[in-house]
Amino acid sequence: MAQQYQPTPAQSELILEIQDLKRQKNAILLAHNYMRPELFEAADLCGDSFDLSRRAMDTAAEIIVFAGVHFMAESAKLLNPEKKVLLPSLRAGCFMADMITAERLAKFKERFPAAGVCLYVNSAADVKALADICCTSVNAVEAVESLPHDEVIFAPDKHLAEYVASKTKKRIIPWSGFCHVHTKFSQEKITRAKEKYPSAKIIMHPETPAEFLPYADHVCGTGGMITFARSDSAQQYLIATEEGMVWRLRKEVPEKEFYPLMGSCINMKQITLENVRDALIQEKYEITIAPNIFGLARKSLERMMAL
Repeated sequence: MAQQYQPTPAQSELILEIQDLKRQKNAILLAHNYMRPELFEAADLCGDSFDLSRRAMDTAAEIIVFAGVHFMAESAKLLNPEKKVLLPSLRAGCFMADMITAERLAKFKERFPAAGVCLYVNSAADVKALADICCTSVNAVEAVESLPHDEVIFAPDKHLAEYVASKTKKRIIPWSGFCHVHTKFSQEKITRAKEKYPSAKIIMHPETPAEFLPYADHVCGTGGMITFARSDSAQQYLIATEEGMVWRLRKEVPEKEFYPLMGSCINMKQITLENVRDALIQEKYEITIAPNIFGLARKSLERMMAL
């Protein structure tokens, strides 16, 4: 049986301090699936980025602390405008989100005036403001199919765009962005892992390059990984996404074994118990979105939610 994470005594003290601060401040802590495992012990809600933001809408909390990266905290603010949203570290960015800007997307759209725009949620708010609809890895195909356009610009992840293109008859025009964790994958990693765990099934994220997807027993986003592992008959799994997901799976499906196939995202690991505590004490760093961007960016998310 897979080893469960046990916080150290120092971490346990910090978790208790965080829980007390949350009660004092009427705050909740959201933890993305790629976080450090000790953060799952302190969080009120764990999950993928958009699901967390949506679930936070149903809470009475006045403050949201987002243990994730910047674009995730922005999405939380877009869906929870009346709440104060805090990101514990300004260093928690996203390399993929940084690969597209509103200015560059606007110029790109000029080249394809008849195309719609489907934007992966891994993007900044001002870029979302230019999209017809947003999507997650779970509903990317459905979001593209919902648009009336025969051609669709899909940004910023080119690998997710490849996956969507294989599932739709529409012409997908990909942006050139990517996730560095998924792109560093290799055939050698698959071979070595299967030699060590021959009966294990491979669950792979669609941000992975298309050449590796045929090796997967199941392709899905992080939320779908938990659902699949719970319902599937296998006892061992190799997880092809950021390694923090392994700890989340071990916590949620403790009767099965999970092993990482990929490495760590340095941006995700910027969030710690210490800076979560400090964020609650000092109420920093608050996420703000310009009014001229807010409405348009929220609309692209609302269109996705209406699917």
